[in-house]
Amino acid sequence: MKFVRFFYMLKFRKWVAQHQKNHQSANQQVKQKQPCNDIKLTFLILLRLILRPYYSKNQTLMKKLLLSLSVAMLGLAAQAQNFKPVKGDVTTEFGLTGGINNTNFNLNDGAGLLRFRYFQKNDVAFRLGFNVGSTNKTNNVYGTGANEGKEGFGKLKATEILINLGIEKHFAGTDRLSPYVGADILFGTSTSKANLENATGTVQLPVFTDGTNIETKFPSTTSIGLRGVVGADYYIAKRLFLGVEAGLGFAYKTKGKSEQTTTINNVSVTTKHKSAGNSYEINPSVITGVRVGFAF
Repeated sequence: MKFVRFFYMLKFRKWVAQHQKNHQSANQQVKQKQPCNDIKLTFLILLRLILRPYYSKNQTLMKKLLLSLSVAMLGLAAQAQNFKPVKGDVTTEFGLTGGINNTNFNLNDGAGLLRFRYFQKNDVAFRLGFNVGSTNKTNNVYGTGANEGKEGFGKLKATEILINLGIEKHFAGTDRLSPYVGADILFGTSTSKANLENATGTVQLPVFTDGTNIETKFPSTTSIGLRGVVGADYYIAKRLFLGVEAGLGFAYKTKGKSEQTTTINNVSVTTKHKSAGNSYEINPSVITGVRVGFAF
C-alpha cells in the first residue's frame, strides 16, 4: 500500500510540474498573474495532502476534482484583474486642485469640472465635460446722520458655462494604467451684471448715496476652440481611478456690448458701449489637475 501511495504521489507531482510548465509562458507576459498561480499551486498541494488517504481509493475522481478547482481559480484570478472599463461602459469623474503644496483639496472650477465618457470600443471613448459657475454677491451699506435708518447695497451676478466635447484613443498600458491621447471641441459663454442701489462706488466697496441707483451690464463673452490632450488613468481599485491630463489648444473669444443706466432722483441716463473686440489665444495647460473617477 505504501508503494502504491508513493507511486501516485510521484504521478501527482509530475502532473503539477506539467501544469506549471503549461502556464509558464503566460505568466512571463503578465507578471501580476504569477502570485495567483503560486497561491493556486500551494492550495492544490495542501488539498492533496488533506485528501491523501482517499487518493488511492479513487484516483480518477481526485484528478477531476483537482482539475476543476484549478480551472475555477484561474477564472477568478483573471476576473480580479479586470480593472479597466470595456466597450459599453460609462465613466464619470471630477477634477481636484491642491493637495501637494496646499494640504486642502478643492473642486477644480476650470473647464471640464465634471466629465462623462462612453467607451464605444475597449480603446475608444467619447467624452463630454461641462462646468456651470454662478456668482451672486451682495454687500450692504447704511446711511448715517440725516440718512440714519436707510440702507443700500451693491450686488454682483455672474454666470459662466464651459463645455467640451471630444474623443479619446486609449493604449494598452498595463493592467491598471491606461494612457491615452484625444481631442476636444470647446465652447464657453459668460454674462455678468452689477447693481448699486442707494449707493455709488463699487460692488465690493459701496458708498451710501440716497436716491442714486446704478445698473451695469458688463460685456458678455463667447468663446470657441480646439484642444489636443494627452493623459493617463491609473486604476487604484477595480473600476476606480485617478487621472492626470494636459493639453494644448487655441480659442477665439469675442466680447459683446456693455450698458450702464444711472438713476438719480428718478431721472435715468443710459450709456451704451460697443463691443470691446475679440482675442485669439494658444495656451498649454493642465486641464483639470488630479481627476477622480469611476466606471459603471
